[in-house]
Amino acid sequence: IRLRVRAEYCQHESALQGNVFSNKQEALERQFERFNQANTILKSRDLGSIICDIKFSELTYLDAFWRDYINGSLLEALKGVFITDSLKQAVGHEAIKLLVNVDEEDYQAGRR
Repeated sequence: IRLRVRAEYCQHESALQGNVFSNKQEALERQFERFNQANTILKSRDLGSIICDIKFSELTYLDAFWRDYINGSLLEALKGVFITDSLKQAVGHEAIKLLVNVDEEDYQAGRR
């Protein structure tokens, strides 16, 4: 099973507001310049992600993992692991969220 865990900022508006501007005369050039600035700002705010390949020795463990993923308890458990005090300190007052993804196709292939 491939588990993807990603931390993201909840809000980007405050980082973009007042920092994206263009004085280009042509509308298309102005749009491209603002897009490039916004893209650079958003990339600089990337908190990263982790991809884990997990192998289960028993089908019951795989099914339990999938149940925990579906009902959200896996996400809650991983918050304590990934959203650390040092991460909270690094992002300051901004809210962050954790995204967890497991493809159902991976689960079904693991069951087979």
